Amino acid sequence: MAESVSRYGAVDLLEDAVHLLREAPTGTLACYWIGAFPLALAALRFWNDVINPRTSELRCLAESAVLALLLVWMNSWRAVFAGRLRRTLSGAPAEPWTLPRIWRLFAVQSFLGSTRLFVLPFALLIGFPLASVMAFYRDAAALSDRGLDPSEVIRRARHLATRGQRQTWIVSSLLLLLGTLVMFNIFLTLAMLPPLVRTLTGYESVFSRGGMYFVTNSMFAAVVVALTWLAFDPYVQAVFTIRGFRAESLDTGEDLRVGLRRLRAAAALLLIITAIAPQARAAISATDLRSASRAAMEQHEYDWRLPPPAASLAAKPWIVDFTDRVIAGIRSALDFIGRQIDRFFQWLKDRLSINVAPGEGVPPALAMHWSIVLLITLVAAALIVLILRRRRLRRAKPKSAVVVEAAIRLDADDLAADRLPEEEWLALAESCLATGDRRLALRALYLANLAWLGSREWIAIHPGKTNREYEAELRRRARGISGARDLFAANVRAFERVWYGSHEATADEIDRFQNRASEMKSLGAAA
Repeated sequence: MAESVSRYGAVDLLEDAVHLLREAPTGTLACYWIGAFPLALAALRFWNDVINPRTSELRCLAESAVLALLLVWMNSWRAVFAGRLRRTLSGAPAEPWTLPRIWRLFAVQSFLGSTRLFVLPFALLIGFPLASVMAFYRDAAALSDRGLDPSEVIRRARHLATRGQRQTWIVSSLLLLLGTLVMFNIFLTLAMLPPLVRTLTGYESVFSRGGMYFVTNSMFAAVVVALTWLAFDPYVQAVFTIRGFRAESLDTGEDLRVGLRRLRAAAALLLIITAIAPQARAAISATDLRSASRAAMEQHEYDWRLPPPAASLAAKPWIVDFTDRVIAGIRSALDFIGRQIDRFFQWLKDRLSINVAPGEGVPPALAMHWSIVLLITLVAAALIVLILRRRRLRRAKPKSAVVVEAAIRLDADDLAADRLPEEEWLALAESCLATGDRRLALRALYLANLAWLGSREWIAIHPGKTNREYEAELRRRARGISGARDLFAANVRAFERVWYGSHEATADEIDRFQNRASEMKSLGAAA
């Protein structure tokens, strides 16, 4: 069984990222720096021109346009870098680069790279979605290399970003601490360069006489930030690539397949050794083998294998004791931080009245703060704009029923009712009835029923919900329409008997299902 993402330790994730970068070929890191170095140099040049009062506005405008193009260039190469790291983890072969694959990669990174400049500061301003937003963009970089459509990349990255949010917060905090340490080390190294060059070479120059002006110069801070980003950002991408790989393995089982491939290679090696062992035994006698083994074990380089004396075990060195205490303190601190994060999210849920379930006719016990109401209003307005725009695009490019039937598989396990509107599910049901497949027709009718309930906002459709959860949600939201709840419960039982049981989908059963759905719509119209 795949290991849970939230149970996989944050420190273990950071260590695995170090091992992954060590195992990665040199060409993998070169892919990242091919895209990052031009952007860093152009950004330093742009910053130097901006702080110079003699620079014209036209030149700044031209350099900003070059920076925008180099940002897309960097994001595309970072996606290639993340994809190669992902293939190193899974052992999958490299796919050939084709023109459609390059175009999809460029399109996805152009869109996400532009939105990232606005979404990340907004998430930082709000606070609590920052870790999920960071994970979304890092996971999208690793998914873009597979040649997927932009909508599929965004959907998968959004799904992976919601896995193990507590671990994402801990990892992000540790990465912030490590990044600060890397920046401090680079700062000290660059600050010591002038006196170090003068000491080693004995040559006095303007550079060696810079003194504090060299450090207080604004370009010095920009160079420190650029070098820190070039050195540390590949490690950050490796951390989130491993995290996304483990989160995706919960659905696909990719980590299990990697382990099985390694076991198969080990089994093949064991068979080769087993076949060679009898010949080696025949060539070397047992007496010579024991003598050679005893002589090798008595050599000086194997003295560490001997057990230490009892006195040394009793007297534990102070450095070992101090190290154990430091490690125990770090673990307790991480546990404390995790508990505080859980308490914060629990408090946030209480403030949002998520867990409040008052009785019928009883008002909510908690009220939301005005800032949360304002935030929810802004998010709802943005969602309304996106929905209207999506509907406008759908009307501009209508899809034929043949294409829908080819894209939707009614026997798929992960099929959700929000993939199509009610009318198209009913059209699929009629096509299945025409071919005589009443089992698939019943599932299409059930998905059409769910789509209608979702359009009435009586239920919120989600792929992870069960039928019992939909029934409970309908009971909460349609309290005054008890007939609709009973009709939906009867449809659920009829669907589960056919889809999960051995009951046959007869024509009478399908007619009764459609009649109950029609009565449900009548009750909804009357309400």
